[in-house]
Amino acid sequence: MPKVVLWILISLCSIIASSQNIISVNGKIIDERTKLPLESATVYLTSKKDSTVIDYTISNKNGSFEIKTRKINQPFFLKISFLGYQNYQQEFADLSTTKEIGLIALKEADNNLDEVVLKSEAPPIRIKNDTLEFDAASFKVGADANVEKLLRQLPGVEISPEGKITVNGKEVNQILVNGKPFFGKDGKIATQNLPAEIIEKIQVVDTKTKEEEISGESASAEEKTINLTIQEDKNKGFFGKVMGGYGSDNRYESSLLLNWFKGEQKISVIASANNINSVGFSMNEIFDNMGGGRNSSVFYSDDGSFGINGMSFGGSNGITTSNLIGLNYVDKWLKKIDMSSNYFFSNAETENVNRTSRTNLLPTGSTFTESNGESNRVRNAHNIQPLFMLVRSFQKT
Repeated sequence: MPKVVLWILISLCSIIASSQNIISVNGKIIDERTKLPLESATVYLTSKKDSTVIDYTISNKNGSFEIKTRKINQPFFLKISFLGYQNYQQEFADLSTTKEIGLIALKEADNNLDEVVLKSEAPPIRIKNDTLEFDAASFKVGADANVEKLLRQLPGVEISPEGKITVNGKEVNQILVNGKPFFGKDGKIATQNLPAEIIEKIQVVDTKTKEEEISGESASAEEKTINLTIQEDKNKGFFGKVMGGYGSDNRYESSLLLNWFKGEQKISVIASANNINSVGFSMNEIFDNMGGGRNSSVFYSDDGSFGINGMSFGGSNGITTSNLIGLNYVDKWLKKIDMSSNYFFSNAETENVNRTSRTNLLPTGSTFTESNGESNRVRNAHNIQPLFMLVRSFQKT
């Protein structure tokens, strides 16, 4: 019993200590001329040293805002951005207690066409209706960083050791590139292979079902979708991986996975060759790189083999020498027609050698038999997915 009481006391102390570290910055934003409140203005705190975003929020319908954050022991800026108004900035030496900023009056932007007006600083974060948008250029990462490293810099975004992404505590179950899946729905290919420097915006929205997208209804699920927008002049690239190995008894294994994209056009090539009964690729790699979607006909066996749309991968008795090559092509025609096609060729040669020795002990004596058997089976398979087109309808709003 004393241990339980001690544990409760320690937990309460931890909660109290944590709550004492949370302080806030409060204020109200109004129009300088009309004195009316400004709703949905983006308010954020940045470090003076390196412009890192510390925390953010938006103003409510009364123009009021509250940023709850931890103590800041260095100079920082309070910045406010609102479309059609000049940006606001105020410097503070530190943040050790709650600050009441009071009224902040924003001036309308000068739209005098006779003067050259310098572009104002782009806010690192914008909140538009149900979309949370980060400006990628506002978050500093290394020159060779990928998208995953960029996501780790965004406030409110966390990535677990297993790769699960959450935004403000909500799990991300879909990652898109320019509004579409990028070589797979789960997005790991995009986050781990695309360089951060080509990303323009990171948009976070509630994940919607197909019915909710068509009807325009609000999302009913708790999950989030991340959409990465690529700068138009950099929407092209090439990535992949190659693996090879050689061992005793002339055993070998090799695999190749290449992806190329340019705008709406995407081409994937996978190939493998081995004589160690290996598939060469995981089921997810074939799904994500060769199209067909996760609603394909699939089976999975205990021996590690699996099948997709009638094609078998792995699994056999004896020693199997296998070769595989696949090609997938995705494009958009006339800006309205999506098309996708793929081709698979697989070859497998299985050698089986059996030798049996049997001794039967009988009252009258014993018998001894020995048998040898060899078999060789060769399988070749071709699979072609015909051209698939989807006509999309668009409505002007």
